[in-house]
Amino acid sequence: MQDPNRIVLEICIATSTRISEATGLMIKHFDPATRSIRIEQRNWHLNIDTPKTKDSRRILALGDLADRLLDWIAKLDRRGPNDWIFPQSSDVSKPLWDSGVRKALHDAAQEVGCDFPGLGPHSFRRANITWRQEVGGSAIEASKIAGHSEINITGEYTFVGLDRQEALTRAIQERLAKAAPEDGGSGPSNRQREHLAQARRAKQEKAKVVAINSKESAA
Repeated sequence: MQDPNRIVLEICIATSTRISEATGLMIKHFDPATRSIRIEQRNWHLNIDTPKTKDSRRILALGDLADRLLDWIAKLDRRGPNDWIFPQSSDVSKPLWDSGVRKALHDAAQEVGCDFPGLGPHSFRRANITWRQEVGGSAIEASKIAGHSEINITGEYTFVGLDRQEALTRAIQERLAKAAPEDGGSGPSNRQREHLAQARRAKQEKAKVVAINSKESAA
C-alpha cells in the first residue's frame, strides 16, 4: 500500500484510533515534541464533529510512527494549523474519504490473498486492543487508550487466542513449580507444613472464641 492510505492504517494499528479519528486529524493535532496526536474531532463522511464519546477525546503516543508522520507532513503543500494531515488529492481543503482507505486495504489484501468479509480499519483497532494487553498493558489502560466509555466494551473487543492462553497457562505452571516441595518428594515442604500448622492453630483459636461467646450468651 502507498501513503496516505498506508500510514492512516498504521496509525489505526499502532494506536487503536478509529478511522474517522485518523482522517479527521489536522496539523495542529500532531505534536512532534511529545510524539503524539490529540483526538479532538472525527471525520464522519466529511462531516466534522466531536468524537464518538467524551472519553474519545484523548492524547495518543505514536512511537516510531511520529517520524513517519513528520516526513509525510513535510511533503504536504499546505501545512497550516487547520490544514488536514491527510487531505484529498483532488481537493486539499477536504479530508481523506474513509471509503478510499477501505478500498485500498481490500485491493492490497486481495493481491496477497488475505482478504475476507469484514476486513477494515476497525479490524486493526480491535487487534490493537488485544495486542496491547498481550504485551503487558492492563485492560484499563487498553480501554482508556481506545477511548471506550466502559471497560466491558474493551472486553468485547479483546480476543484471547490459543498462543496467549498457552503463555498464561505456562506462567501459572511455572509459579506452581516454584512452590513445589523443596525435597522433590510428593509431600509438603517444611515451609508449607508450617503454614498449614498456623492455619490449623488459627482455626482452633477461632473455634474457642465462638464457644466462649456462645456460653456467655446462653448465661
